[in-house]
Amino acid sequence: MSAAWVTPAASWITTVDHKRIGVLYGVTAFLFFLVGGVEALLIRLQLAGPGGRVVSAETYNALFTMHGTTMVFLAIMPLNAAFFNYMVPLLIGARDVAFPRLNALSYWILLFGGLFLNASFLVGAPPDAGWFGYANLTSKQFTPGPSVDFWLLSLQVLGVSSMLGGINFIVTILNMRAPGMTLMRMPVFVWMTLVVQFLIVLAFPPITVGLIFLMFDRFFGTRFYDVAAGGDLHLWQHLFWIFGHPEVYILILPAFGIVSEVLPTFARKPLFGAPVVIYSGVLIGFFGFGVWSHHMFAAGMGPVAALSIATMLIAIPTGVKIFNWLATLWGGAIRTTTALHFAVGLVGLFTIGGLSGIMHASPPVDLQQTDSYFVVAHLHYVLIGGSLFGLFAGAYYWWPKITGRLLDERLGKLQFWVVFAGFNVAFFPQHYLGAIGMPRRIYTYSAAAGWTFWNAVSTVGAFGIALGVLLFMVNAWRSLTRGAPASADPWDGRTLEWRTSSPPPLHDFDTIPPIYGRDTFWREKHGRPGIVPAPTHDHTHIHLPAPSRWPVLTALGIAVLAIGALTHVAVVLAGALFTVVCMFAFALEHHRNPAHAQQDGDLGVDHRKVAVWVFLGSECFFFGTLIATYLAYNGRSVVGPEPHQILNIPLTTLSTFDLLMSSLLMVLALAAVQRDDRRQARLWLFGTALFGLIFLGFQVYEFTHFVREGLTLQRNLFGSTFFVLTGFHGGHVTVGVVWLLALLILDLRGRLGRVDAVKVEVAGLYWHFVDIVWIAIFTLVYLMP
Repeated sequence: MSAAWVTPAASWITTVDHKRIGVLYGVTAFLFFLVGGVEALLIRLQLAGPGGRVVSAETYNALFTMHGTTMVFLAIMPLNAAFFNYMVPLLIGARDVAFPRLNALSYWILLFGGLFLNASFLVGAPPDAGWFGYANLTSKQFTPGPSVDFWLLSLQVLGVSSMLGGINFIVTILNMRAPGMTLMRMPVFVWMTLVVQFLIVLAFPPITVGLIFLMFDRFFGTRFYDVAAGGDLHLWQHLFWIFGHPEVYILILPAFGIVSEVLPTFARKPLFGAPVVIYSGVLIGFFGFGVWSHHMFAAGMGPVAALSIATMLIAIPTGVKIFNWLATLWGGAIRTTTALHFAVGLVGLFTIGGLSGIMHASPPVDLQQTDSYFVVAHLHYVLIGGSLFGLFAGAYYWWPKITGRLLDERLGKLQFWVVFAGFNVAFFPQHYLGAIGMPRRIYTYSAAAGWTFWNAVSTVGAFGIALGVLLFMVNAWRSLTRGAPASADPWDGRTLEWRTSSPPPLHDFDTIPPIYGRDTFWREKHGRPGIVPAPTHDHTHIHLPAPSRWPVLTALGIAVLAIGALTHVAVVLAGALFTVVCMFAFALEHHRNPAHAQQDGDLGVDHRKVAVWVFLGSECFFFGTLIATYLAYNGRSVVGPEPHQILNIPLTTLSTFDLLMSSLLMVLALAAVQRDDRRQARLWLFGTALFGLIFLGFQVYEFTHFVREGLTLQRNLFGSTFFVLTGFHGGHVTVGVVWLLALLILDLRGRLGRVDAVKVEVAGLYWHFVDIVWIAIFTLVYLMP
């Protein structure tokens, strides 16, 4: 067996190697996939015949809630992340990701978040309000126990993991490509990865805000989803689906990228119209933000022509991809490997799912099919026929590269046909069941409904899928224990990962290969003109990132915070203190070993600056959602006091001036560091932090004044929106103050000289952003009440 698989277990806990983290993602996600699969089989057993008694109604609700949540957030997304982590650095000719320790932190947060969600089973309180969490099913009135609390807290934890990964991979792809690899020379899988990461950092803020509102409603008695207080239940649906439909493309675009790598390799010809495939992927990401409302045509919003048209338009770039894939196969020297089987299977099955999805662009058709089993069939044709088949194609394609062993092709093809048959038997009949009136989310039905036969057929198909997954597990085990060794390039691949050994060395490449065009490696192997073979160099002095224990400890602290929210405030405080200590250690560890990571990138901009700009873009969506909610609810409070009665504009003007002056001090601090004036740098950094603390003092005084005047979080909609909006801004100011204190610690240690000016610059970008956000809040809340 390869040495990579027999290293001490403890080293996997502290690893920051992108390849090991990719393996950890893959194993963890596959185990959660099995959990979600068992939940699905129990659902199908319950519905196999009329009057099913396999589980109770309450258990059934928990099963379909956990099945949907697990498959979306703990199985498909992390399985995609496994390929992102392992393959992207290899595909772009990099030695690692831009932020290796942040990459490890992202994984450990995912693991603890998933365990926290599934711990709800152990305490007898699994989430049971649906994976979509519609208000007001999720209110304390209708779901009083901790089940929804498990769900909303775990999703917030998992969102942190996704955001960290999104920022990391955007910086990696934009800033760490091999020499000569322009954006249009990147493999399509890397392009789809890049689009997905932008979707994550821009689509997650709205659902994060929605979950924050739900958390405050349940924990602190706010009124965001309280109709009696003037709230609107559509608010949750808007926030959820503004995230939810881009999420569909977060799940499917990686599979599209995998297919775009597999088909050219096994057709032995370049991808037809590769630039068009890339542009279509970008357009899919862009249009994905404009189609959420077709989920709400039947919820009282009514048809909206522009969004209905957007739902139709998104079919165009998707159809372009399908025709490009078919043109790639046309006339190729086809090798019918297992990976090709799954890739072609995706093309066919996703086409069916896409066609059934376009139907929902028509409001009358959408009204007919909403909440019926037709939608269940559509969703699974997209996410199993699309995402899962693509993931299996990627598994069979890259398994030799990851493990150094080949999977059995005969067993693999048997698995494909079993899964393909089982899938169509399971889900195609559900189109018909929905068309004749079977609704979603029912736990039983009568024989008179006429649904018995096709439900029985569907259940048989579901167990066929399970058999296919079992065959894959057998194949994987046989490969790891006695599989045939794989060469570095067993498929005659076209991209850079096949240049290095199988599995790759710790440093990925002995030398970073130069790129002369698309498919450089394939052209080099086959002696095409204009390609110079990459030189070989001594790699014994290549620096690799050092292992770190702080990612797993920081993630553990976040998990303790979530547990404390369900148990006792003392646990929350302990978790918060432990997390802050770990974050300080995490932040300062890098500076004890400045060679942890190369920081100058292909853009000519430091990795950290690119990361901060991406993060601030995401923050724009976060605060934009909070402000939009405030504006939507402004004037809708059914009880007083009103804003104009209690807002102290002169006092807030003074605190605003204080915060704006802190930005000036931040500019002076950066200038002092850049000229290596340590005394002035220390003075201005301390002054900026002090002004931030003064602003927070003003805010605390204002909050206590409002409470004395009768305005609290629970009083009315204005109180709920005001305190959450300004409170989260205050939280951001607090983070900035802590950041400045960390810089002061570095300065006191003599590690904040001229060469370290970028550390102050990125802190300054964050601080100025927080000030700009406050200008918007001050104008909209105080000056225009």
